[in-house]
Amino acid sequence: MIDAALWAARLLQFACSLGIFGVVIFHLYEREPALPGAGRAPQSALPRWLLPLAAAIGALSTLAWLSCEAATIAGSPFAVAEVVTGTRIGFILVARALLFAAMLVLLPLLPERARWISSGVLAGLITASFAWTGHGSAGDGAAGRLHQAADALHLLAAGAWIGALVEFCARVRLGLRTSDTTPARALLLGLSRFSATGPAIVAVLVVTGVINSWVLIGPRNLALLFTTPYGLALMVKLGLFAGMLALAAINRRRLTPRLQAVLGAEADADAALKALRRSLIAETALGLLVLAAVAWLGVQVPPADA
Repeated sequence: MIDAALWAARLLQFACSLGIFGVVIFHLYEREPALPGAGRAPQSALPRWLLPLAAAIGALSTLAWLSCEAATIAGSPFAVAEVVTGTRIGFILVARALLFAAMLVLLPLLPERARWISSGVLAGLITASFAWTGHGSAGDGAAGRLHQAADALHLLAAGAWIGALVEFCARVRLGLRTSDTTPARALLLGLSRFSATGPAIVAVLVVTGVINSWVLIGPRNLALLFTTPYGLALMVKLGLFAGMLALAAINRRRLTPRLQAVLGAEADADAALKALRRSLIAETALGLLVLAAVAWLGVQVPPADA
């Protein structure tokens, strides 16, 4: 029961922090003049209440995680003070909850650009902090620091991908709700910008994933990938990641050029937008399932520690 509650709390925090970080990072680099004649980047298609809602859910799920740790360490979900004052994970969870709360306070007060930047910094700190509340927190010495750094980079890169997908889904939905081609053109602009950073994101995910797996599994324990809960969850995660790569390739090579050709000819773009919407929704769903697998990995014992 505690493992299930901890998994749910971890999943909600992953989704909220990585989603906020990725959406903000996407908008910050989209505003750079990377495309000739692109002009000012479009406004976000996401509703203004979404980021505050994600921050609130993140804060509440952090407190739920803290309660689960109290039940595990002290034997009672209400022994929070003992965990906060006596353990490193308790201190980090409180700091994480405060960062979410700071985001909630700052979002309605700051001007637009300052709001994006502050939200990105806070969400980035929250996302990176997972490296010190997971399996990587147990490492010591240079190997431990390498593992924690790789874990933090892995999560930040994953957030950059998932956040962009969230924005793309919002833009394609907006494009289907209006006859104006502006949302569809904003979607194309975003896809073009993301295609320049996507390969780097995938490279970071692969390299840091290999480092994490080497530390947590080790070459001597590869056979345990198929016989332990941790190994099976990792295999599921890798399969879902491969599915995301396949859909991303289809989007880039087939669906995006199709939409671009239709808009260039000023033709009806609904069919092209619907095809792209199906693919983006599927890719986003796989991304959420990857986060669910990562959250489950955190409550399992890796083969190297078994």
